[in-house]
Amino acid sequence: MTNIQVYNSLDEALMDSAKNTNPLHYIDPVNGNEKEQKEEFLAGKTQNPKFQYKDLEYDPNEIRNMLNSIEIPDDALGQMFQQKRRNTLLENRIIENLGNEDIVREASSTIYGIPNEQLVGYADSLLRQIPNIEFEKNVPSDMIKKALEEALANNDITDWQVEFSDKKLTTAYPEEKRITVCKDRGFPDIDLTRAGIHEVDVHALRATNGYEQPLKIFAIGLPGYLPTEEGLTSYFEEVIGNTNKEVMRNYAGRVIAVDSVCKGLDFSETFDRLKNYELTDDQAWDLSVRAHRAGGYIKDHVYLEGLVKVRDFAETDGDFRTLYVGKVGIDNLPLVRELLKEGTLKEAKYVPKFVE
Repeated sequence: MTNIQVYNSLDEALMDSAKNTNPLHYIDPVNGNEKEQKEEFLAGKTQNPKFQYKDLEYDPNEIRNMLNSIEIPDDALGQMFQQKRRNTLLENRIIENLGNEDIVREASSTIYGIPNEQLVGYADSLLRQIPNIEFEKNVPSDMIKKALEEALANNDITDWQVEFSDKKLTTAYPEEKRITVCKDRGFPDIDLTRAGIHEVDVHALRATNGYEQPLKIFAIGLPGYLPTEEGLTSYFEEVIGNTNKEVMRNYAGRVIAVDSVCKGLDFSETFDRLKNYELTDDQAWDLSVRAHRAGGYIKDHVYLEGLVKVRDFAETDGDFRTLYVGKVGIDNLPLVRELLKEGTLKEAKYVPKFVE
């Protein structure tokens, strides 16, 4: 039986760190959507936009010292904690060095890897096969907020909140048990169902099950969990018939944009490469900003990469219920199954109806 107590101090430290070392809070440029800068770039007046970022709201040295001071056992679970600590320290390093291309690209690619040739080829084929048709976005944000609240209630989750935000994308924050919806944008009709599958049936349920486990790391995410997490959202949308082809095209574009950063292309070259796929100026700009933010934050390929992995998992294994014990990745399953077998972990309590 695994001795959970020896991991408690590190588990608490990782949870505390996760509330501060969240790159997504810092890496988006505060001037990334400024009309003047965008217009200057599109007019050819600037080759590479100059981005600015938020000031840090915590002391990175405190996080580093706290995490490095804790000893970790040398067993299977301990190796997983070692990886999580390493990733958290790398995220801390990214936040400290926003705009430093060498540091940000090396650190983020160590955490998330880089897209391989097969994934880039698949992204290329999707962009060429899926017409660039944008959905009408007439559904107001308050209806999306209500749909998410209903999805939480339908799953008997009462301790999560849905709030409005200025952030463009709908986002789940497991550390804070909340989901944010952009208050100033419209949504396509399909998102009335799709948002619930994506944010609640995957993100919120897996985190909620994680909080039922003896270690909080299962709520904030084991190392390498993210491709599985995002892959599950897209896979279940496919299964239920709620795939948004506009989103799939965007995910493919993200792979091309990240691959461009990995190949050393600058902002302008990334933009031009994306324009070859008949993307609008706005689409190519947004994808280029995402790929080059913070100096080149290499992560966006995991959305399409994860979908490919989950599709393969569905054919070769298909044990989705075990993936719902918390925020775990497909690669974590051998350890997860061992911990379930010995009674250290609990079976998933909250699973969507299409998994049962």
